[in-house]
Amino acid sequence: MKLIAVLLLPFLTSLTIACPPVHSQPTNSTAGYPKLTPGTDGPADSATTQYQFNHVALLVKDLTETRKFYGDILGMRMIFLYEETEDYSIMYMAHSQGGKNGTGYQTGAEMIAEKNNMQGLIEFTSSKSFTRSREYVPNTRQTLSHLGLIVPDVKALQDRVEAFNATILKRVDDAPSLDNGSVVALGFGIDPASEEAQELIAPTEALGFFQFLVFADPDGNLIEAQQQIGSAAV
Repeated sequence: MKLIAVLLLPFLTSLTIACPPVHSQPTNSTAGYPKLTPGTDGPADSATTQYQFNHVALLVKDLTETRKFYGDILGMRMIFLYEETEDYSIMYMAHSQGGKNGTGYQTGAEMIAEKNNMQGLIEFTSSKSFTRSREYVPNTRQTLSHLGLIVPDVKALQDRVEAFNATILKRVDDAPSLDNGSVVALGFGIDPASEEAQELIAPTEALGFFQFLVFADPDGNLIEAQQQIGSAAV
């Protein structure tokens, strides 16, 4: 038990930085929840050594607009743009990975050479002939919830996102909305119209969700920003 406490200390510390505000608690929570269960998986099959997720792929309506959003606001850099035809194009973007968290600059050519050894890439695909509106609309049937971003200072990112006039859906220190049609609730698989939804507020606070920032890219995809462990910015 003592070992578990030691292992969880950094995680729990990150959730309680600067004493988050106290929010009202539901009175009818199910006993025993929320609860955190540390993983107990043994070593992975040796055949899977060096397996890693490299990228996620999003369908977007405008690569130029997408590049501006992810580049100007979040500091991602275009690895390459592949125009397969006049109509169909693929763009890869990533943070420079020449050092921890992108502290070492890499040229585009270096990033192309290292593409399949990198992590955290996003592939954006666009078809000019697809003229119908294409937008991610969060609902409880979606399997894609959000993209997760780690930053040194969540409130500084919030100011940055606001300065670029991007859509902020949940601010730092705000409780997640349970209004009908709430994008954040639906995006995280919660039906705001359900009687049980209110009971989920307290568990999300314990997880640190009140300190998270949630905003949307030009196509409506949700991005959740969390604070780096060990940073005292929040």
